[in-house]
Amino acid sequence: MSRAWLSTAALAMTSLATPSIGGAQTFQGRVLEDGSDAPVATALVTLLDASGEQVAVSIADDAGAYRVRAGEPGVYRLRAERIGFAAFETPLLEAGAADGTYTVDLVVRSDPLELPGFTVETNRLSEEAADRAVQLILGLSPESLRLRPVDFRTIQDHVDRAHNLVDLLRWEAKAGLLITTNSDGPCIAVRARGCLAVYLNGLRLRREFVEAVPLEMIYRIVVVTSTDGSMVYPSGAVLLYTEAWLG
Repeated sequence: MSRAWLSTAALAMTSLATPSIGGAQTFQGRVLEDGSDAPVATALVTLLDASGEQVAVSIADDAGAYRVRAGEPGVYRLRAERIGFAAFETPLLEAGAADGTYTVDLVVRSDPLELPGFTVETNRLSEEAADRAVQLILGLSPESLRLRPVDFRTIQDHVDRAHNLVDLLRWEAKAGLLITTNSDGPCIAVRARGCLAVYLNGLRLRREFVEAVPLEMIYRIVVVTSTDGSMVYPSGAVLLYTEAWLG
């Protein structure tokens, strides 16, 4: 049995023995490579509820550390994803302690078939399908937005140049965005009207995570401004979507 399974099994047994009192539930730990225990930086860690709905998202730091939080006790699952590794998902975990904190290391297996160079291009989501998915989410045609969405090929061009998300936005939307950085992280603004919220697959990212977004996993970037008329994001937002989410 792998260490990840041992950790999650221990968590399940501990929490089942604890009465559900109410309060936030925090899951934390490290994403590690199977066999070497090397940290897997910039892995996406998603907290899912029992029905598979996303609850929270985190991005592992250089030490592989992550932290996600649920607002209440319940049954949850953790998923870790990173290009070059097979996705790992825990069994269901029951978290019921009052303001409980649980440590779960996620051990992922290297998988060269997950590398971009091995992806069969014909299996990719078409640009038309991605546009339709974005339109369903926003209730607006991507073509009607003030700033043109950034497609997969353009994103990959920036990956090849070792750019991060902030670099990409400076290049692709330089005429429409003002980007500054302080101790809280990057602030992406339209005409200095306040920082736009950044969402990954519908979940809001803390500013400290913005520069750590694994750009190679992103399929579409959409910047919505307050003048675009979105009912979903009336104040504007930066929206990041993976291919699996749009598909």
